[in-house]
Amino acid sequence: MNLKPIRCSIIGAAMLLTAALGSADTPGRHPAYLHARTDLRRAERLMEAPEEPNVRRDLAAAGHEAQEAIREMDAAALWDRKDVFDNPPIDTYPDRPGRFHAIGKFLFSARRDIEREEDNPAARAWRDRAIHHIDESIRLVRRAARDDWRDDWFK
Repeated sequence: MNLKPIRCSIIGAAMLLTAALGSADTPGRHPAYLHARTDLRRAERLMEAPEEPNVRRDLAAAGHEAQEAIREMDAAALWDRKDVFDNPPIDTYPDRPGRFHAIGKFLFSARRDIEREEDNPAARAWRDRAIHHIDESIRLVRRAARDDWRDDWFK
């Protein structure tokens, strides 16, 4: 019995496994997913501040849409073997206009990051659903900011 082909097969398999494990924690071709996910987490955290009931309702719905976008992006990022366990700290924004501006900035940044061309066909549907959830979150944050302005203006 010739052991040389078996040894070569084992060594080849070990090399392939090592290469696969070595690339598992690299950002891959689309590190924008991770940046967009971080921006969505920051926006979501900013939406959790106490507000008037009508503004809080809109921000809660916007936060839910941001969570759904994160869930869709996590599914797509797992296909690309990206780390999805990043929960960044947020800055504090003492005034409401500054906070609404920051939320909008993070949401628009996340959308811009993931709307790039996707070459992984398995991730396209998740990316498209995530974009839809981000757009809906932007719409709800705009409504919340408008409600907040009305509340302050008509006091």
